[in-house]
Amino acid sequence: MNEHLKPIAHFLENNNVDFDEDDFVELQYDVVDQLEEHNIGLEIITDVLELMETNPLVEFGSPGPLTHFIESFYMEHKREYENLLEASVTRKPSVHSLWLLNRVINGSDEKRALQLTNIMRSIYENNQLDKEISNVAQHFLE
Repeated sequence: MNEHLKPIAHFLENNNVDFDEDDFVELQYDVVDQLEEHNIGLEIITDVLELMETNPLVEFGSPGPLTHFIESFYMEHKREYENLLEASVTRKPSVHSLWLLNRVINGSDEKRALQLTNIMRSIYENNQLDKEISNVAQHFLE
């Protein structure tokens, strides 16, 4: 994991699900400032998605500073961003990565949207996943 993301991982490890959302968002802003200051780019996406995989039920914001940061690479590196996101949700979907996937689906051409929607459907149909993950996938499919 990238050193800059460790404060977020530490925060999540040391707080229960009912943590103060304002503190969490403020921490994300601080981390994003550090990422920008150190010219961290596209390479951070994998680490952010892995952080989401490790914390599958955490909502990182709507969309949240960390999401804004990684999505800033989307237009210039669309296919790579989509491939990283697709690999993450296939490996271990999270509430927030499904939200990211839905945003990509909504901005994709019909063929790509269908491919990604099929991934969302397979997540919804996977009985091995936490019910909350399945519910999020169902919500986006509807």
